[in-house]
Amino acid sequence: MDAIRIQSKQKRKSDAGEGRKRGGKRRGRIYVRNAARGALLLLFLLGLALSLLPQGRGFARSALLLPALVSASEPPLLVASGERVRHRQMTVPSSNGTVYLDLYEPSGSTPALSAARGGILIVPGAGDNRQVPQLINLSRALARTGLVVMDMVTPTLMNYDLSAQDGDAVVQAFRALARQPGMEGRRIGMLAFSAGVPLTSFAAADERIRDQVAFMAVFGGYFQTESLLRAFGRRAIDIDGKTEHWQPTEVPIQVMGNMITQALPPAESERIKGALPPKGKPLTPGELAQFSTAGRAAYELLMGNAPAEVEQNIAALPPASHALLNELSPSRVLAQIRAPIFLLHDRNDASIPCTESRAFAAALQRLHHPYDYVEFHIFDHVEMRSHLEAGQLLGDGTRLLLLMSRLFANVS
Repeated sequence: MDAIRIQSKQKRKSDAGEGRKRGGKRRGRIYVRNAARGALLLLFLLGLALSLLPQGRGFARSALLLPALVSASEPPLLVASGERVRHRQMTVPSSNGTVYLDLYEPSGSTPALSAARGGILIVPGAGDNRQVPQLINLSRALARTGLVVMDMVTPTLMNYDLSAQDGDAVVQAFRALARQPGMEGRRIGMLAFSAGVPLTSFAAADERIRDQVAFMAVFGGYFQTESLLRAFGRRAIDIDGKTEHWQPTEVPIQVMGNMITQALPPAESERIKGALPPKGKPLTPGELAQFSTAGRAAYELLMGNAPAEVEQNIAALPPASHALLNELSPSRVLAQIRAPIFLLHDRNDASIPCTESRAFAAALQRLHHPYDYVEFHIFDHVEMRSHLEAGQLLGDGTRLLLLMSRLFANVS
């Protein structure tokens, strides 16, 4: 009897154990099913947000584009999942001459991101940048996400010079993009780099298109031409409560030289521009002594030879030069711009100091104008630096992703 009771007790324990195991398996299966349902629901909601909400489409587009920006090449995922791109060239007239346009457009009839077709006009800096690999890569990558992209350049920019009249060229390019097939009623933003920033600002303030501009994004630009010239002359900037040495690179010196010598006698203008780096030979004291007061002032500002005399040299420039400096400053039209503005600048930019974008942001804040400002440490002016550490890429890449998400939500 005792043996039977022991066996019966053992059998009950065994049955109870098997029951717990079966119950555990059932609870495990239920948990897995519920987790799977939850994951499917989250994926559904995420897909719904990415396809229906502008913020979601903006984030999805940014996530696809970020590898292209960081690597300066089109990533395989974007090439495989994005749209095919057509490229064609065209021209439009403007009040300051012919505007040369490169159009990159998705070839699909419907955008990869549902209802996300929009447009971006890119205004690069000085020079003819249409064949620069980084610009081509950026334009194609944007088009693969469903945007119609137009790059523009003018003869003045090709000659490493600036003219406020090229603001009309940007307006005409914007209108040409708006006339492209499938773009009727679509939102168009403007992206400007370096010397393209003032021209884009003038166009964004132009009453012919200012209510149509979805956003204005400016990378490595300046706010006031005179304050930029002051940094050139001092070879220094005041930042974060201290004075730092700042040495401008050759291209912005060339552009500034073309600007501030326009009002000088032609012979002086040509000799100054011929003395500028990288190929020019500096003028001797005897040669410089033959120049007018304004000519000597312009030369010393460009070469940074007299940092202690910057204010006197700026004051010595001809009235026409002062008028031009004001005319080419985005600050003069800021109150007329209605689109949200996105400012991007590298902290150690050697072409245009980040203090210019900081001043831009401060003015926008005073006006209560919608804006974002992000400062980076991974760019060489407007191009990604090589040999970056993982921590730098992760930190600045995250900031770039979030900014791009907010930016692209305006055209999604």
